[in-house]
Amino acid sequence: MTLVLIWMDESTTRTSLATTLDSGGYSVAQVGSQEEALQAVERDSVGLVIMGLDLEGLNRLKGDAPLVPILVVGRAEGSAEAIEVVQAGAFDFLPSTYDEAELLALVGEAVASAGDEDSFEVGLKESGNGDLMGTSRAMGKVYRDIAKLAATPVTVLVRGETGTGKELVARALWTHGHRAHRPLIVVNCAAIPENLLESELFGYEKGAFTGATVARKGKFEQANGGTLFLDEIGDMSLPLQAKMLRVLQEKCIERVGGRGEVPIDVRVIAATHQPLEKMVEEGTFREDLLYRLQAASLALPPLRDRLGDVELLARYFLAQMGDELGVTGKISKEALSYLARQPWPGNVRQLQNVLRRALLKRRDLVIGREDLVEYLTQTQSVSVCSLQELAEEAIAEAEQSGEGNALRKVVEEAEQITIREALERSGGNQSKAARWLGITRLTLREKLKRG
Repeated sequence: MTLVLIWMDESTTRTSLATTLDSGGYSVAQVGSQEEALQAVERDSVGLVIMGLDLEGLNRLKGDAPLVPILVVGRAEGSAEAIEVVQAGAFDFLPSTYDEAELLALVGEAVASAGDEDSFEVGLKESGNGDLMGTSRAMGKVYRDIAKLAATPVTVLVRGETGTGKELVARALWTHGHRAHRPLIVVNCAAIPENLLESELFGYEKGAFTGATVARKGKFEQANGGTLFLDEIGDMSLPLQAKMLRVLQEKCIERVGGRGEVPIDVRVIAATHQPLEKMVEEGTFREDLLYRLQAASLALPPLRDRLGDVELLARYFLAQMGDELGVTGKISKEALSYLARQPWPGNVRQLQNVLRRALLKRRDLVIGREDLVEYLTQTQSVSVCSLQELAEEAIAEAEQSGEGNALRKVVEEAEQITIREALERSGGNQSKAARWLGITRLTLREKLKRG
């Protein structure tokens, strides 16, 4: 059911509108001030705003929630005012002399323009990986940044915690950019062994190493004319970072075992969940490369900072997974409310996994709060997901891409979780933690550097 937010100064007008909308089958929330309206669109999954004639308020709402349609109702002193509000971004203007049928028809059109009543799909369509979704203020900024950066050729660094959707942003930048007709090549720097990443990126000549029986183009050459997305670039070794810097500066690559330079025309989008500035201070990431990468930067909010989007995302995922499994994918209001109160350390990916597990268990039955409690607890650590969840995420990613390194990823993440637990129990005493882990202190320090 679509939530319609009514923002009017006069309570009688709000009540009248609410009565009409309620009869039309809409869920209604009422506010009487601009600040309340701004808070509501940030907090809740608002599908439509109906407001009075207030250009300043309209501009603020469109700035904070650009994808939520707004219907302005009021007494316009002339057609110029009505035109002005539409030019400012309102879906339409309705004179205060409207009748109920006219209002409901226009509300229906506005809601339809934004998607069906249970999901608000943004216009940033992706290829095969779902949609970037959300109506919160935080996501509104992401959409504006994508729109601004998509049309430029600059290198972009996408920052965000694991599971926030960094690859979706990269795909959106590609889809809506000038290179959309050319390939998008995706490389996960954390999933490829360090000794293989160089040849994967730059290719190699015949005879470059044992087994190189033919020359092979690397990802940069495969992406020529298009876009190369380097996920988890913080995992790249320092020697490879130096070569990466040269590519960005000189627009050419040299294959492994090669003697000549190959010119390339590639837009680079990189992503990381790591604090690269801190890594620069520690000497594990090149400062000059960081400057090159963040010619433009885009930050993705964690799900805990946009909990108002949880219901929208949950309904979308259940519909999507329900279609795949041939089930209805229903969920109770109590369960949705429970989901919206969780901290979501694994972000959107964790939400999707929890719902997948619940759906597999319940099939055509309604998912209730009790079906989710076993997968989520209020005391859940902000940095730790279950081993089962890690495995499901890794296998799901590999299944979707057709390839991957699921076992290595799960083992490495489980290793880091165990190391953090040992350090926490030992009060930070590395010698004691290493003894408990059955490794040397030097090995522990090396693992901490890599983690």
